[in-house]
Amino acid sequence: MKAYIHAIGRHNSLQEHTTSDLALELKELSGKVYRRTDHFIQLAILGAHKACSGRQLDKQTGLIITSGQGNIEVFQKICHQRHINKMLPRPVDFINLLSNAAGFYVAAHLGLQGTNHFVSHHHFSVQMALLSALSTIEQQQNMAMLVGGVDAWHPDRQLHQKLLGRNLQSIPGEGSNWMLLTKQPGDSRGEIRLTLPYLDATGLNHLLNKQASGVFLSFSKKISEKHRAEIINSHAQCLHYWYEETCGTYETLPMYVLNSFLATEQGTMIHIDKHDEQYMVMSVKTR
Repeated sequence: MKAYIHAIGRHNSLQEHTTSDLALELKELSGKVYRRTDHFIQLAILGAHKACSGRQLDKQTGLIITSGQGNIEVFQKICHQRHINKMLPRPVDFINLLSNAAGFYVAAHLGLQGTNHFVSHHHFSVQMALLSALSTIEQQQNMAMLVGGVDAWHPDRQLHQKLLGRNLQSIPGEGSNWMLLTKQPGDSRGEIRLTLPYLDATGLNHLLNKQASGVFLSFSKKISEKHRAEIINSHAQCLHYWYEETCGTYETLPMYVLNSFLATEQGTMIHIDKHDEQYMVMSVKTR
């Protein structure tokens, strides 16, 4: 499945102990202030704004947001209100807990009236969101789809690591990374393809053997350094695209990797993700 990428937006942060003032940053960029929003929603709006700033979108542009864990900060807040303070959740917190609230605010910010979905998947959240967008484009239900991956940092690092199932050695990060996709090449900056269905090790090896010299490979942080080295060493015609030093760990990181390549390199990059013995492969090619 394939579509053309007309715009990208990246907001990626390495956080240590505090969160940045996203509301202030958004106000400086757009001049807009949104009451009753929290860090997760502001993060979503900010990334989408960076993708679409200066571009007039069709009002029927579809919107898809995905997240590894959703709004974990407001989730933890409601748990504390309910189980520690023995109180009902504050209405604004309860509303913001629904991940579709972020989609509502992004659509309102950009003036969109098209389809608006939140997609969740336990292992391949970015890939499933892009699959949904590409399927919609293929069916011509929408001429354009805006797709974003949003994951927010929680100020309690130990709790953040526990919720994400990560050890304390990995550095948490946060990001809001977006793509505007259509079926038409036009003034696009690249194209994206998804390889379906899942691949096993033999299928992945066969796919990589067919690649031309100079194709870049990037890897999910879920793939060990040893396994990455094995794949690179087995396919000497491919180059390793390094991105790891620029970001922490969050579950929609593959969207950041795709966008970073489009912003900084020329050529084709294949991104490899893995769960158990199943691989999912996406590729982007600059134009």
